[in-house]
Amino acid sequence: MVDMDRNDPELRYLSVDRNSFNDPATQAEWTQKRLVWVPHESQGFVAAGIKGERGDEVEVEIAESGKRMLVPIDDIQKMNPPKFDKVEDMAELTCLNEASVLHNIKDRYYSGLIYVSIPLFIIALNLNILPECITHSPV
Repeated sequence: MVDMDRNDPELRYLSVDRNSFNDPATQAEWTQKRLVWVPHESQGFVAAGIKGERGDEVEVEIAESGKRMLVPIDDIQKMNPPKFDKVEDMAELTCLNEASVLHNIKDRYYSGLIYVSIPLFIIALNLNILPECITHSPV
């Protein structure tokens, strides 16, 4: 890997301070909530906490609204721990799934981190079309 000068002002578009994401209290809170991604009509995927299982369905509570709903177990996708938020290299994600990749790209975009590394490639997000892609449901 190439050595990078951490004082390079252009690096702000690629990396974040990982220490801010490694807080043990934040990690413990995430574990307790049992967070997953569930499909959503207008947002693609939203964060939800697992409340219980009923056969082939899982009862979840949407994190943002508190609304409870039953979702087929095959439709939920695992969420990465907070220490992986805004990670530069998608290969580092523990749960490499559609919802996690989309969330990571969206999170980085809105933080001004417009580059993402996918093994052997670096992608510059198209600033003109990304908001449209993020708001359309992949389902």
